[in-house]
Amino acid sequence: MLANNNRKVIDRMAKSAVKNQKGKNLILFFSVVLASFMLFSIFTVGITYFKMNRLQNIRLNGGVYDAVMYGITEEQLEKCEADPDIDRAGIIAMSGYIESTEGDDTVDASCIWADPVSWDEIMAPARDWVKGEYPQSENEVMVTAEGLEKAGLKGLTVGDSFSAGYRDGEGRLIQKEFTISGMWDGYGTKSAFYVSEEFYRQSGYGISEVRCGIYQMDFGKWIMTEKEQEAFIESMDLGKQQAIYFTGDMGYSLPIFLGLCGLICVTCLCACLVIYNILYLSVAGNVRYYGLLQTVGMTGRQIRRLIGRQMLFLGGAGILTGILAGCGVSFFLFPSVIRFLGIRSGTAGEIRITLNPAVLLLTVLLTGATVWISSRKPAKMASIVSPVEAAGYQPGYGKNGTRRTHRGKLLTGMALDQIRKDKRKSAVIMVSLAAGMSVFLCLSTLIESQGARTIVMNHMDSDMTIKNDTLKKEDPKEREDLLTDDFLRRLRAVEGVEKVYPLLYGQITVPWEPEFSDRWMREFYAKWMYTPYEDDVEEYKEHPENFASVMIGITEEEFPYLQETMGIEIDREDFLSGKTCVLYRNDLELEQSDVVGKEITCGRYEDASGTGAAGADTEVAGAGTGGEAEGADGAEQEDGLCTFRIAGMTDEGYYTGPVLGCPPTVIVSDTVIKEFLGDPCVWKAQVMYEEEYDETTENAVKELIGNSEGAQGFSWESKLESMQEVERAQGNMKEVGMGIALILALIGILNYVNTVTGNIQSRQRELAVLESVGMTDRQRNRLLVTEGLFFAAGSLLITATAGLGVTYVIFQSMNYMQAPFAVPVVPVAGMTLFILAVCVGIPVLSGVRMRGKGSVVERMRENG
Repeated sequence: MLANNNRKVIDRMAKSAVKNQKGKNLILFFSVVLASFMLFSIFTVGITYFKMNRLQNIRLNGGVYDAVMYGITEEQLEKCEADPDIDRAGIIAMSGYIESTEGDDTVDASCIWADPVSWDEIMAPARDWVKGEYPQSENEVMVTAEGLEKAGLKGLTVGDSFSAGYRDGEGRLIQKEFTISGMWDGYGTKSAFYVSEEFYRQSGYGISEVRCGIYQMDFGKWIMTEKEQEAFIESMDLGKQQAIYFTGDMGYSLPIFLGLCGLICVTCLCACLVIYNILYLSVAGNVRYYGLLQTVGMTGRQIRRLIGRQMLFLGGAGILTGILAGCGVSFFLFPSVIRFLGIRSGTAGEIRITLNPAVLLLTVLLTGATVWISSRKPAKMASIVSPVEAAGYQPGYGKNGTRRTHRGKLLTGMALDQIRKDKRKSAVIMVSLAAGMSVFLCLSTLIESQGARTIVMNHMDSDMTIKNDTLKKEDPKEREDLLTDDFLRRLRAVEGVEKVYPLLYGQITVPWEPEFSDRWMREFYAKWMYTPYEDDVEEYKEHPENFASVMIGITEEEFPYLQETMGIEIDREDFLSGKTCVLYRNDLELEQSDVVGKEITCGRYEDASGTGAAGADTEVAGAGTGGEAEGADGAEQEDGLCTFRIAGMTDEGYYTGPVLGCPPTVIVSDTVIKEFLGDPCVWKAQVMYEEEYDETTENAVKELIGNSEGAQGFSWESKLESMQEVERAQGNMKEVGMGIALILALIGILNYVNTVTGNIQSRQRELAVLESVGMTDRQRNRLLVTEGLFFAAGSLLITATAGLGVTYVIFQSMNYMQAPFAVPVVPVAGMTLFILAVCVGIPVLSGVRMRGKGSVVERMRENG
């Protein structure tokens, strides 16, 4: 057949087809609108979400940096300054610790010097406001109102002075008069007192020391692979005490980027499926038309051009409409809905969604590419149909044959037949709906995992930890027993308090011996000390009391939590009876196998006055008598010493005392520490509420603390306060994220609506034939409902298997907060019920609409 050069005629035919076939083309038009709307909305709102996620990380980190190095030498500093990959770097230097003020003698606040790069550039985005100037003179400080309140200086402001005692790098306690040169608020270390460079220079600290120097680095790029990070760390030639840590978003930058690409691909897949399916149905319904065109001389290439021009007209109009609809939803409707759902702009800030030109271009390109890819297969199908095949074409019914039916199962069998007869079409419907649901599942899981309640975690997930800060004082005479039995009894009696777990504490000595304590001390000195171990080893052998350590006692109920932190199994009865103990690792490079099975001997610590600290002057059965006995049903005691077999080590910082000694912190049961030390103090207590995050109970506990004797000596860590701080840092991030998930859920539903509507429209003749042989409206509706339920079941099955698997992979790749994987039950269950309702309701409504188009004969004639 000879081809005719009649492009203008084809263009006119394409325009006429768009105008004349409004019903079918309207569905196709809305499919393109849906695709462009989906991509534009996801990109626009998604960019806003990730900007807010970035802002959250800046606030939680206290600045804009990608990595920190603890301690930095001159050679390392020169390397970093010459490294082209480092955009900027700032120095934070610990310069002392304030221990007391005129308003509180139990202050625990650090004095920090921040260089100009760190203060003016890196930390500035995390601050809300600044009043005054950064300290220049040696006696000036920059503080927050919260820091002043914690230090007992509430009410002071810029220009005011106060007296404080601070300890410098050489351990000297110095009384000094300070003047407040400036105040700030925002995010970061708000309890710290920022000091001048002049103060730091005379403090006795140096940035080469791990205890002092923190070097903040901003690499100025979004992605840094794990290999690049390892190469950078290796190039720094770190000492044993030094360490480099990358922030969560930089440490997981490549997995996060790949996860985002995966979400974009799935979103494009949703768009591609809906356009392909609708176009496929449209071409299948017009096979006779395309066959007739070939009889009058149109070639397959010209038919493909005809379909291409139709898609160009529909695609162009659909993309423009979709972008306009996306603008309306993203910039007007979406923020309004979010505020309606309860956003407090006064605390979280307004939702700022901006239009990025790159988003417009990307939306047009991706939607255009999606339309082109989706139309190729149907266009090819239309071009290869011969006129003879087209004349006798009927929709495929699968394999011919007979099947036995049973009473009550006829409609179910017909529904299954309908799904089987065009498996590709049925698969596309199920996969398109499952793709939208899978994206919703993935996003809702990711967003829920980043919630403040998920991020805020602590040991045993307790609601509050109360501490006795007086035990940090160096002078034993200034220490007070604040967490007494009477206080704990009143604490347990507070309405809403479920459990209280006291942590007992006492000072001990660990005498030198070659098997264990000598190796531990060598590791400790190499990691944390600046003097060689050989300089102190003889003193340690002769006077172990000069190297005091800590013994911690936990309740029997806490044992399972201790066990979880260790990574190895230990014998419960041996630990509770005192035969074994656990050590706090203190970041030493020791493995469990290096210490398990070895023995450690502990002695009661005697202070300079000869009286025992924390009950050390109390006699223990068999101790100090020259005899030998077993205390706590298992611990071997002799001459005031107690020997334990080491069961393992833990890295959980909760199991430490007010101070860390050079010898190891020894963790035993509360029964053992009481029998060994007599009457140890309670160092801190964990409080569990009956209802998590119960503000009423929290206020009652704080009231009890405030009304107690020595109230200034208490401090606490509250999970509720931490959650509120994280929520303040997150702003509207969670709500914006849920908005994206809801948009995707809507897309998945509209995808299904478009597809099923087009499917039913293409079956009008078939359904009319069934009505002509006696099918009632009720039976037709039951048939369509059953088909909808099968589609829903198939989609849910795909989502629960492949969708959940993809969700897990993407979740783990983007999980830099190390949140546990958990599917949010309420959103997913609600969406599942809604999907079932839609899958049942839409076919029925389409059937009713079809019924209203005329009689059976008219519909058969129209679609014949």
